[in-house]
Amino acid sequence: MMKEEFAAAPELPVIEFNPWLFSGSMQITDVFFREVAAELRIEDESKFSKIADGLNTYGDVLSPLAIIPGFGGWFDRAFKAGRLATNWWAERKKGSRTVRDQVTEGLKSLDQPVVIVIDDIDRLTTHEIRDIFKLVRLTASFPNVIYVLAFDRRRVEEALTESGVSGRAYLEKIVQLSFDLPGIPREVLRSQVFERLNSILDGIERVRFTEEAWPAVYFEVIEPLIGNLRDVTRLAMSAHVTLRALGDETETVDLMALEAIRVFRPELFAQIQKHRIVLTESRDTFSNTESTRQQAAIEEMIETAGDEADVVKNLINHVFPTASRYIGGMNYGHDFSVRAKRDHRVAHIDYLNHYLERTAPSGLVAFRRSEQAFAKMSEPEEFATFWEDVSPEDLEDAITGLEAYEREFPIEGVPAASIVLLNLIHVIPERPSRGMFDFMEPEVVVARVVLRMLRRIDSEADRESAIAEIMPSLTSFSTQLELLTMIGYREGAGHKLVNEEMARQFELQFVERVSGNHSPVPGEEYDLARVMYRVAEAEGDSYVPPVLTEPEEIRSLLTSARSIARSQSMGAYTVREQPHLWWDGLIRILGDEQSLRAAIATLREADGETPLLDLADKYLEGWRPRRD
Repeated sequence: MMKEEFAAAPELPVIEFNPWLFSGSMQITDVFFREVAAELRIEDESKFSKIADGLNTYGDVLSPLAIIPGFGGWFDRAFKAGRLATNWWAERKKGSRTVRDQVTEGLKSLDQPVVIVIDDIDRLTTHEIRDIFKLVRLTASFPNVIYVLAFDRRRVEEALTESGVSGRAYLEKIVQLSFDLPGIPREVLRSQVFERLNSILDGIERVRFTEEAWPAVYFEVIEPLIGNLRDVTRLAMSAHVTLRALGDETETVDLMALEAIRVFRPELFAQIQKHRIVLTESRDTFSNTESTRQQAAIEEMIETAGDEADVVKNLINHVFPTASRYIGGMNYGHDFSVRAKRDHRVAHIDYLNHYLERTAPSGLVAFRRSEQAFAKMSEPEEFATFWEDVSPEDLEDAITGLEAYEREFPIEGVPAASIVLLNLIHVIPERPSRGMFDFMEPEVVVARVVLRMLRRIDSEADRESAIAEIMPSLTSFSTQLELLTMIGYREGAGHKLVNEEMARQFELQFVERVSGNHSPVPGEEYDLARVMYRVAEAEGDSYVPPVLTEPEEIRSLLTSARSIARSQSMGAYTVREQPHLWWDGLIRILGDEQSLRAAIATLREADGETPLLDLADKYLEGWRPRRD
C-alpha cells in the first residue's frame, strides 16, 4: 500500500532492495551499496550520478572482503569490472569518512528524499537479518534517505537478541517510526479462501463436492490452520494442482482437508501417510492386540499435533470416521467402507492411496469401471456392450465393485443385467489362490452381485417373473444351475427368493432341459459335473447316463470335477496344494468306470498328455487322496 502511494509521486525516487537475491551476510554487505547506486542511475543518471559513484566507493571501502585482495566478490567487482587494485587502495587509504562526506553532500542537494524499501526481512537467516540492520544503522545518518522496513517483529527481535542484549531495544534505537498492522479478521480470510477456491473449481468438470459436509470440515479442520493471506495463497496454489488432478474422482471436501494438513502441518501429514491403514480400516470386530496397536497409532497422531489436537480429532470424525472409535466415537463396519468407496471418500484406502501416491491402485481403476457399468444398467444394450470392452483379467474386480450399489440397482434393469453378468462367468479367468480361506471363484463373485440385484425386487411375484425371464436367456447349463441354486432352498446355498413350489418348478424345468441333451456351448460350461450330477440325482433310477464323444464336452466335465485341496501344517507359512478329482461323482454321471475310462481316452486322443489327464490316470490306477 505504501508503494502504491509512492508511485503517485513520480518525483520521489523509490528503490527496492531484495536481500533474497543474495546469500550470505558478507554478500549482502558487499552488494547493498552497488545495488542502490545502480537503481539511482536508473532513476536519473544526471541527477544521481555523483551520489551513485560515492555509494559505489563507500561500499568498496566497507566491504568485508576488501581486506583480501583478489578474492571472492571483491575480485569480481574490482578486477572484472576493470578497476585497478591501485585505485581501490587509494580510495581505501582515504578512509570511509572522506567518502561518506562526499555521499552526504550529494544527498543534501536533493529536493526529495530517496526511499529504500526492504521487504520480507523476517524470512532471512538470523545472520542475514543482523547484517541488514547493521547496514541500516551504518547509513541511517545520511540525509534525505528513508528506509521502509517490512518484517515480523517477533522473528526479527529474536534474531537481533544476542548476549543478553534485547533485540527489541536494538530495534528501538534504529527504527524511528513503527506501524503494527492489525490482524486480518477471520471473515476476510474466509472470504478470500472461498473466492480462491471458487476460481479453482471453475475449470473442473463434474467436480465431486458434498455441500453439506463442507462447513464442518472447513470450520473445524481447515480454518484453524490459516493465519494470514499468505496462508490463503499457499493453500489455494496447492489445492489448484490437487483438485485439477483428482477433483472429478475424489471428494473435494476430503481433498481440501488433506491439503490443508499437508501444506501447514507436514509432520502431521507424515503421520497420516504412516497410519493410513488404521485410519481407513472398518472391521466389525478387533482383537485386543489389534485394538491396542491402532489406539497407539491414533494417540501418536494426536500427540504430534500438540496444541492442535482438536484439529486431528475433527479430521478423524469428519474425514476418517472409521477411526473415531479410538477417540470415543462410533463404530463403523464394512458397510461404511462400501459407502465410502461408492462416494469416492478418502476414508476408503484405495482413494486415500490414490491421493497420497497420485497413482490409482488397481482396485480403484476397477471400481471406475464398476461406476461406468452401473450408470448403464438401465440400458440393457449399453450394459451388455460395455463389458465387451473390459479385458477378462479385469472382469472379476469390476463386477465385484457393483456391490457398492446394491441399494441403488435400477429394478427395471435387473433381469437384463443379471443375464449379462451370469453369461460372463465362463470368461473370467481363474486366478492364483490368495490363501487358505480364499473361496472367491468367478461364479461366487457374479452370484453375489446377481443376488443383490434380485433382492432389490421386493415383490415375490415380480421376482418370479424376473427369474422366469432370466433363466432361458442363460447360454450354459452351468449358469442356469447357478441361478437355480441361488433362488432355491438347498441347505447352505439357497436364498429362498421364491416360494418352495415355484423353486421346485424351476428345478423340474431345468432337469427336463438338460436330461438327454448335450450342452449347446460345451466350452462355456464351468460346472458341467455338478449340472449332470444334479440331473442324475433328480431322476434317480430312471437316469440314463449320456455317451460323451466330443472332446470339448469331456474336457469341461473333467475340468469342473477337478478341485484343489489346501492344507497347512501348524506353524508353517506355506500352503500345500493337491489336485483332486470328484471321481465318485464322475462315475455316477457316466454310469461306470469303464465309460469314464473311454471318455478319458477320447480326450487324450485330442489333447495328448496334460496335467488334467495325468491326474485322471492316477485315479484309474487306483490312487485316492488320503483322508486325514
